[in-house]
Amino acid sequence: MPAPTLLILGQSTHDHVVPAKPGPWRPRMGGNALYAAAGALTVLPPDRIAVVTRRGRDYPFDIEATLAAAGVKCVAVREVACEHLVEWLVYEGDGTRRSLPRNPELRTAVGEGSAASAAYLERLEALSPELTDVPPPWRASPVAYLAPQVARHHRATVRALAGAGAGAGAGVEVIVDPSPHYARQADVAELRDVLDGARTVLASEADIVGVLAAHGDPRGAAAAMLVAGFPEVVIKLGARGCWVADGASARALPALAAEVVDPTGAGDAFGGAFAGARATGADLIEAAGAGLRAGSLVVGVSGVADALRAARIAAAT
Repeated sequence: MPAPTLLILGQSTHDHVVPAKPGPWRPRMGGNALYAAAGALTVLPPDRIAVVTRRGRDYPFDIEATLAAAGVKCVAVREVACEHLVEWLVYEGDGTRRSLPRNPELRTAVGEGSAASAAYLERLEALSPELTDVPPPWRASPVAYLAPQVARHHRATVRALAGAGAGAGAGVEVIVDPSPHYARQADVAELRDVLDGARTVLASEADIVGVLAAHGDPRGAAAAMLVAGFPEVVIKLGARGCWVADGASARALPALAAEVVDPTGAGDAFGGAFAGARATGADLIEAAGAGLRAGSLVVGVSGVADALRAARIAAAT
């Protein structure tokens, strides 16, 4: 099987989205890997996209069929022995979100405002893909997008794909969205240690609270990350757009107007579209623009299946 143009590694989730306004919710398929695929579909044909993810033994949704319905057939799903993580995604009126485990054995593992417990992180790690899950031919994809994962997996996969360590796929352009579980309180040096080899770091403000506190604002945070050795930095600002910077320039890009039905997955769709655009030869600003368009598309629907469908329609028009 030939290498696709874009390789996406990330999680598949079982979500219960609790909206800010009181109302019913229902369990549904989610996950940063699948929303990233939706974003990528806005800029790439489906046969140029590969998705690698994991599922627990009790995962109730058909990942392969859902992606195949959108035309994405390069899909590798590893089933692991643990139960899948089920999460409440609780939105507040100001747009902030908390993720709380619904699994009984993990329900007390994460408290409001606390760091994730060892048990919770172990479950996240078990459900996070790593390089061994990637079919060898796919490791030669020109661009790889790593959605938020645990630190150990990000560190090893970035180094292997980018050629900073042993492994196939040396020279891949690696784009990483850091997980708040390791990045929220990290300083720039600690981020560099985990993500050494990444070409682009795509981080939301909530992902890099410590870096923002140390350097004042997105402009200062991005400048510090460039000095640390990251070639490109994108800081996602939600409804305010994003800040983009490389060695030549730095600027803010505004968000696009959108009617928000459900904000879940917007940042992941941004990442998938950004990476997909880079795979077509787009520069930093063009790729960020593609990310903003994908994010505005995804907030207008609810759930992975609708996001994938909307992306295919948008790409065809």
